[in-house]
Amino acid sequence: MKRIFNSALRTLGFLTILFAIAVTALTDYFVFVGLYVLGFGLLLFIIDFLVTRFIKDRKVFWWTQLVLTITYLLLCFWVYMKWQEHNAIVFPDNFKGQAGIIFGIEGYPPLPETKFWKKIIEFPDNGIIVTSTKQEEIPNTIRFYFKNGKGGDYNQIFWDANSEYYCFINNSVIKTWLFTFDKQPTLQVKKRINELINEINIGKAKSVYTTENRVLMEDNKGKYLWLQDQNLDFIPEAVSNLNIYKAILTSNNFTEIPKQILSINSLEDLLIGHNPIREISPELYKLKHLKSLTLNATNIKDIKTDLSKLDSLEEFDFSNNGTSLLPDQVKNIPNLTWLSLNDNKFQTISFIDKRLHKLKILYLYTNEIKQISAEISLLPNLKELLIFDNQIDSIPDCISALTNLEKFEIWDNPIKYISPEIKKLQKLKEMRIDDDFLTVQDKQNLKSWLPNCTIHFQTRKDK
Repeated sequence: MKRIFNSALRTLGFLTILFAIAVTALTDYFVFVGLYVLGFGLLLFIIDFLVTRFIKDRKVFWWTQLVLTITYLLLCFWVYMKWQEHNAIVFPDNFKGQAGIIFGIEGYPPLPETKFWKKIIEFPDNGIIVTSTKQEEIPNTIRFYFKNGKGGDYNQIFWDANSEYYCFINNSVIKTWLFTFDKQPTLQVKKRINELINEINIGKAKSVYTTENRVLMEDNKGKYLWLQDQNLDFIPEAVSNLNIYKAILTSNNFTEIPKQILSINSLEDLLIGHNPIREISPELYKLKHLKSLTLNATNIKDIKTDLSKLDSLEEFDFSNNGTSLLPDQVKNIPNLTWLSLNDNKFQTISFIDKRLHKLKILYLYTNEIKQISAEISLLPNLKELLIFDNQIDSIPDCISALTNLEKFEIWDNPIKYISPEIKKLQKLKEMRIDDDFLTVQDKQNLKSWLPNCTIHFQTRKDK
């Protein structure tokens, strides 16, 4: 042991290696750090060996040991303090709602300098800081404080460090840090971001951030807006002036259809599913050229908005909304030809009436429907019926009313009986059905009744 402790560098090396072993043994999270520190410990032994071998003068030897030891300790102190570097985020006392730091806006004051590894960022009463400082220029670690120590639970402050907002008219981007208290966001910060986006678009402000990600795309039909899965709950005013035929706003945080979208006269297709939308805006009628509307996986349970004025609307997706009743307003769409109601909780098709007589495509798969009832005969123009993954055990006589049907998928249903009346479906080109409960004769009959149809038999127990 004396050989280990007979020089300062060896002693530090030994203690460093012990610390590395302890760190590695205590937690898997710091294994990489432990190996890194272990390397420093071994390096100290190597340095000590070189000093001992090449410096024979004892006085010079001990001075060298002292200088290297102090240097190493200062380095350890610096590394530790650098590791402790953080932003001290100071909120006004009892602050509620949402606060935000908007980074990289030229001409605005920079954030305070970092002092002793701590940058103090104090929010004003309105909770909004606009700064020319870049997000990358400040520490990534934060600690929360209240101005005079009066506030709520620090654990109820939610930090979103990845909020980006496109300016649309150009490739500029606004980057922010958002802090939400008790999950109670407000529009105050978003309003300021919107104002800045408008200023950037008219040249009154400039962001240092740009993006290569395009949100305005183009295909053979024209320009369209792509904002899928962007964690958005609002969009800027500049969108109102876009000349686009389609807007894709799927998988965001919208609680309503943005008013900016409702101002786009050229819009034909609107996809805004997988958003916590609670109701359809009464202003939807402004979209005079709207042909397709997707409102799947929302919080809409009923529709009170008058949809009868949407003369151009042909396709409506109301799937995966947990509903068992089709709102009357949907039936009032005058020229509806495509309707998707899959992944809901329908137990019957009694919702069908004459108002849906123009339907050509109907998706009813993955529901709880137990039978195909007589209401199906009210859809004489139907060309495609997907009603698989339900609880239907027979194909009744009324199926014969669908004389224009071309595609029929009824697999993943326990079908035990097929009416001979199905032979009247002379336009049927493709059919998919389970044969678990069908006899060989049943299958032969079906083939003879529909000689021009490709029938796909499948066995559920084999899937």
